[in-house]
Amino acid sequence: MRFRLAILSLFVSVAAFAQGACLPVGNIQPFRAGETLNYIISFKWRAVNTDVASAVVRLDSTLYRGESVYHASLSARTARFFEAFFKVRENFDGWFTIDGLEPRKFIRDTHEGNYYAYNLYTYDWSSRTIHAALDSKSHGRRSIDIPLPDCAFDLPALLYYCRCMDLSRLRQNSVYHLTFAIDDDVYVLTLSFKGRETIKLKGIGSVRCMRFSLTVVAGEMFEGDEDIVLWISDDNNRLPVYFKAPLKVGAVVGRMSSYEGLRNPFSSLINQGR
Repeated sequence: MRFRLAILSLFVSVAAFAQGACLPVGNIQPFRAGETLNYIISFKWRAVNTDVASAVVRLDSTLYRGESVYHASLSARTARFFEAFFKVRENFDGWFTIDGLEPRKFIRDTHEGNYYAYNLYTYDWSSRTIHAALDSKSHGRRSIDIPLPDCAFDLPALLYYCRCMDLSRLRQNSVYHLTFAIDDDVYVLTLSFKGRETIKLKGIGSVRCMRFSLTVVAGEMFEGDEDIVLWISDDNNRLPVYFKAPLKVGAVVGRMSSYEGLRNPFSSLINQGR
């Protein structure tokens, strides 16, 4: 299994809330600097259900070229047992404005076995261009400019922008589009709000959630005929708490395992610890 894409599916799915015409968002941010979310990533196939990696999403505030910004870091690593066979480090860092959550800078640093990929984006909003310095085992070092369309984000900025969605304007089964840049291109996937349900999270308890499906483009790992399914806490935090993504063999599953620094009470959590 290619852990790089399996772990990336977590970051795609937790950021899966944007549309080409811009997802309707409200004026209140459901997060604050100091929030930390931890995840366990598992591989499931028939009777196999194994925890293979962990991930953490952190939000802090800082200055970027004299401007107050958020700094979001998303990182994943294989579990210690699996590192003897295949070691993975996946890191995303994004800097975006506190007001408006407009991207300023993005770094991706990936190491998977003997594979590596590096992205450094700087955003030029006056020319609607992403200046990208890229390096990878397959393509080497290069510098390119990527067109910057409306509502296009890197993954860290997209995650937080879309947690600000205006729930009053979401309609069940309406289709939205996820737009994000990574490596040398901008990608658009489709998203649909499927309703509300309660799920159980190991070690946390039962959580009332909103369920979304994300249609995956067929490619190196995903079949393209099934959806990533994503559950978001149905409260003022809009926490991505669980996802399931189909693979060509089995599925990768991610669950939130712990949290701290939430801006609002975790009011969707019921039967805590059960």
